[in-house]
Amino acid sequence: GNRIGAAGSKALAASSLFPNLTSLDVSSNRIGDAAIKAFAGSSFFSNLTSLNVGRNQIGAAGMEALAECSFFPNLTSLDMSTNRIPDAGVKAFAASSFFPNLTSLNVGRNQIGAAGMEA
Repeated sequence: GNRIGAAGSKALAASSLFPNLTSLDVSSNRIGDAAIKAFAGSSFFSNLTSLNVGRNQIGAAGMEALAECSFFPNLTSLDMSTNRIPDAGVKAFAASSFFPNLTSLNVGRNQIGAAGMEA
């Protein structure tokens, strides 16, 4: 991956240059929770159908920010694999009503136990 980090991701989230973007892969970029919060707060990605944020050191706060995000109504595929997401993050996401079209969710290689899978 690259090393765009949190600062680069925040700049991307604030950019209106890609209004027709349907797929975004920022995996392996060390973006962390702060950048996921920036993406979740950006209305510029409302056409996304696929988002890959795997291998980015994302924890509960990042997953919870996504759970509260209403800007991804068209998202059908979300890859959150190989992060630091615990049970609490998965529970928050499972309780979200903002992802009605999601058909694929990858949360492999995280810190999710039985309680998270019960969500």
